[in-house]
Amino acid sequence: MKDSPRRKVLSKIVQAIEKVGLPHPVRVGIDGLSASGKTILADELAELLQEGGRKVIRAGLDGFHNPPQTRHRQGPMSVDGYVEDSFDYLAVREKVLRPLGPDGNGWYCPEIFDHQKGETIKPVTREAAVDSILLFEGVMLFRKELVDFFDFRILIMCSEKVILERAKVRDLDHFGNLEILLEKYGKRFLPGQNRYFSESQPEQVADLLFFNDEPEKPNLSQPNEKKG
Repeated sequence: MKDSPRRKVLSKIVQAIEKVGLPHPVRVGIDGLSASGKTILADELAELLQEGGRKVIRAGLDGFHNPPQTRHRQGPMSVDGYVEDSFDYLAVREKVLRPLGPDGNGWYCPEIFDHQKGETIKPVTREAAVDSILLFEGVMLFRKELVDFFDFRILIMCSEKVILERAKVRDLDHFGNLEILLEKYGKRFLPGQNRYFSESQPEQVADLLFFNDEPEKPNLSQPNEKKG
């Protein structure tokens, strides 16, 4: 495992993150389609960074879901509703990204919603060390409301075929049956995320593209370097 192809690629990502020198916490965003491997990647990077002695803050978009009445106000299968109403992106910016940025005071709130229980929770504020690294993952992350508040951006690339196979394993219990799962992904999640890719073009602002169809043998690309 130590010398596995995946470990080597992860080590390259860690090295790239550690090169970002700022007088405030480095805010790393990890974007990608549902079930592309964002949470796993963030957890793996956190472990490697901590092994190297870095302080890591882990947070994600699941902790900033809007309540059901907001998420579904345009209809449970609405693509527009999914893109516009699923998450409280303003809260992500104001409670996490801005406080950890150059004009922030270092006090942040990692979550405001318990996605598993489906309920709002009382925010708890924490203080971040100035040399810490934030790993924040979620779908549709590099949109105009947030993109400039990340200091380093990783976009996971994954085919829809692989996404659906992973979703059948990961999300079956959550949705209760396969038919509902496939309907949600086919009519709401993937069309919404594809609309986001078309409108926001996250691959154009990413510092790294992480190709994750084969988790044991992922690949990296640096689009910004190619443009230079």
